[in-house]
Amino acid sequence: MNITPLTANIGAYVDGVELSNLTDDEFEALYQAYLCYKVLFFHNQEMTPEQHMSVAKRFGLLEPVHPFFPHLDDQEQVVVIETSRGNPPSQSYWHTDLTWQKIPCRCSILHAQQCPDKGGDTIWTSMEAVWLSLTSDEQNMLKELTATHALHAFEGSRYDSVAEGGQSYVAKVSNHYPPVIHPLVVRHPETGNATVYVNEQFTRKINQLPERESENLLKKLYERARLPDFQVRFSWQVGSVAIWDNISTQHFAVTDYGDNPRRLHRVTVRGKPLESYSL
Repeated sequence: MNITPLTANIGAYVDGVELSNLTDDEFEALYQAYLCYKVLFFHNQEMTPEQHMSVAKRFGLLEPVHPFFPHLDDQEQVVVIETSRGNPPSQSYWHTDLTWQKIPCRCSILHAQQCPDKGGDTIWTSMEAVWLSLTSDEQNMLKELTATHALHAFEGSRYDSVAEGGQSYVAKVSNHYPPVIHPLVVRHPETGNATVYVNEQFTRKINQLPERESENLLKKLYERARLPDFQVRFSWQVGSVAIWDNISTQHFAVTDYGDNPRRLHRVTVRGKPLESYSL
């Protein structure tokens, strides 16, 4: 097994291993690389949905069925992210998966089933690197703040529809997932490293600041997260896999391929109670 770092701050490519047939020693090496590099990439991985879930279970308990994302009929915890003719991707946002939940998710594993001939890359950024790039005064200020996260971003997207009575289906579902409050800075429960924990898709506001100040500070943090020095970009092939840490990263799907068919399977691993992430 070979692990090759891709940038100074995030990302490594792994070859010489079959995820569907990992030994304990191989998994331990991968796990340590996952903690170090935050996102691992693989090519030419043949995995059934059952094997995909088995790999994810080595990282922890699986997340429950997503409230409205499509999924496989016989494996409901395998989310299907798909573009087809006449069904182009929705607007893309930088995000960290499922921060609208009270318990943050731990990691995600994405397996490419079908890819367009060109385009469709995904970019990840290290929010640990964003934290380290701030001044000590900025860090001390952020430590005192919390942010509200909510499911609102999917309203009007291709995952939404009109529910009974003309209400948005996502809005209806959101009643069962009220907004949650997370610290603006969290400490990774395993590495101990601090990371900025906001994202433009699910973070609504900073609770201790007036609206305009909240917007300005979030904008500054989002712009910092977009700096190329903190990022790694991955081009998918059929059989490619990405495994990433959802605590210390954000990611962005590049939607430059129109309605050319693209299909990926995602399994997400449940995190720990929020107290495990406090500074």
